[in-house]
Amino acid sequence: MQVLKNAIKSLAKSFGYQIVAIPAWSRSQGVVDKDGFRLVSWKGDNDSLDLRAYQAEQEKGNRAKIDQIWTNEGNLRSLCQWIEKRGFSPQLILCHGTRNGFEQRVFHSHFNCEVIGTEISSTASQFPMTIQADFHERRPDWTSRADLVYSNSLDHAYDPAKALRAWADSVRRGGFIVLEKASDSDPHGISDLDPFGISLPNLLLFILQTLGERASIRAVIDVPEPKAGMHYHKMVVVEIRENAS
Repeated sequence: MQVLKNAIKSLAKSFGYQIVAIPAWSRSQGVVDKDGFRLVSWKGDNDSLDLRAYQAEQEKGNRAKIDQIWTNEGNLRSLCQWIEKRGFSPQLILCHGTRNGFEQRVFHSHFNCEVIGTEISSTASQFPMTIQADFHERRPDWTSRADLVYSNSLDHAYDPAKALRAWADSVRRGGFIVLEKASDSDPHGISDLDPFGISLPNLLLFILQTLGERASIRAVIDVPEPKAGMHYHKMVVVEIRENAS
């Protein structure tokens, strides 16, 4: 049986996939269907957030995929050029859910500015420009400081509205939040590791409902190098009109 398992894992790896064991407690997690999205419910026995279990799953997933990169340099460079063409020269860029720090390296090499990435896993200490932090939590030292917040990891949020508000809180007036989004994080794609699933049209509504008049959708950009097998792959650019709180 182990030989068969190893053969299946090797075959999956040859196609760019990795098989990870299902957590024993995953079958007990409920799924919330609400306002056009699906969300794995991370509640413990007392019906409150089981943050320890969520963090353990994110740590496990991070270590299993530590060498994998979801985005690519071409898409990030294209975003940098889009920003430059609009006369925007960022001094501080924050990236959330960055695993091995790839995004930080690309942004820093292009803009030569301060770039900080967050990663909930303890592996964060292995990578430059990366700190261990839960991206749901506001940091007072970042309030209204960032010119750009970038993430392709909103699907990892146990509370996406809380995460979005924290990210908006760190952006200066006139700055941007950019969410890289593809069809693999639509509602059908949820899991314990990726608890939040939403379609692109509903994501746009979710952003506006969550951030209100303090934000506007500036653009939805086609990426030059979409992921294989995706029905769509976009960059959603959100402009912050004033400090979100």
